[in-house]
Amino acid sequence: MDYITKPTSRKELRKFSKVFRFLFGVTDDNSPFPVLNALEILPDVFKGTTLSIVEDNDLLPNVPARCFPDEYGNFTIEIKETVYKGAFEKQIGAYLDFICHEICHIFLFKIGFTPVVERSFGNNEIPPCKSVEWQAKALCGEVMMPYDATAKMSSREIVTVYHVSKASANYRKKY
Repeated sequence: MDYITKPTSRKELRKFSKVFRFLFGVTDDNSPFPVLNALEILPDVFKGTTLSIVEDNDLLPNVPARCFPDEYGNFTIEIKETVYKGAFEKQIGAYLDFICHEICHIFLFKIGFTPVVERSFGNNEIPPCKSVEWQAKALCGEVMMPYDATAKMSSREIVTVYHVSKASANYRKKY
């Protein structure tokens, strides 16, 4: 399910990605974003945030992780056990991406991209620039594969250097 928020552009998200990386101590765009380290210090960066590794069947089959707020503006990220283990033990790019995506939701919310009550149902498409999900996905891509640093790299080089999936690297090369 998706929600509407204030609009933004990929160009603006690129700027936000630098702030995001800085918040987690990453100042070099030539280095991969340390997703699991970020997850570890997440409660220090965003006070009141909690993390829970859950049994795979606690989330829907097509939901590897999720992020949700409480009534006080704090967030909980739930990650399927296989996703966390795959990210931690094998550095699987797609799993690292799923986790980073959820952290991006919190960041976007904290800087004012809060969802409004209106939701997307069926054919009621939300324009990407106003989509909470598109914004988190695009920001995650910019965080994990900094635009300027990857501009002249091949997809294979991006996968190797930044620990992302081949699909993510291929998408990055398109945009």
